Amino acid sequence: MSKSYKNEIYRSDKQFGYIEELASKNMRDDYVAGAGLEAPTQEDIDEGWTQKNQSPLAGRMCGTMEELERIQSSEMMTVDELHEGIKDSLDCYQICTETILRCVTLGGKHAEPEHINLLLDCAKICSANADFMLRSSTYYPQICGICADICDECGDTCDRFEDVFMKECASVCRRCAEFCREMAR
Repeated sequence: MSKSYKNEIYRSDKQFGYIEELASKNMRDDYVAGAGLEAPTQEDIDEGWTQKNQSPLAGRMCGTMEELERIQSSEMMTVDELHEGIKDSLDCYQICTETILRCVTLGGKHAEPEHINLLLDCAKICSANADFMLRSSTYYPQICGICADICDECGDTCDRFEDVFMKECASVCRRCAEFCREMAR
C-alpha cells in the first residue's frame, strides 16, 4: 500500500471521527439541518446506510430513471445555452471592437468620447463575461447582470446612428444583453 493511499485513509478516518464526535454531542441533527440534509430514516438504517458507509455531506439520489434522464438532458441544454452565451459575448466583444475602429476613422459624432467609451466598456465586459462563463466562475451570474446593462445601453446608443454597421452592432449587443439577463436570474 502506497504512503499517499495510507494518508487518504487517515484523513478519511479523521473526518469520520469528527462526525462521530458531532453525533455524540447531539449536534448531528443541527449539523444535518444546517447543511440542508435529512437525517437517516429507520428504513435507511435497516438497509445498512449509516454514517460509516455514507458521507453525511452526500446528497440522496431518488427517483426513477426517466426523472434522472430528464434532469441530465435539462443540464445538457444548460451547457449548450452556456456555450451559446459565450459565443454571443465574444461576438459582441468583436463587433464593438470593430465598431470602435470604424467610428474613430469616421470621426465627428461617431468618435465622441462618451460613445467610444461606452463601446469600450461593452467590449471589455463582454470579454470578461465570456471568460467568467468559460471558467464556470461562481461570479458569472453577477457579471452577466452587469454585462446585460452595458450591452443594452450600448445597443441604444448605436441605434441612434443610421449607419448599417452601427445597426448591426446594436443588434448584436441586444442579443448578448438578452442572454445575459436570462443567465443573471
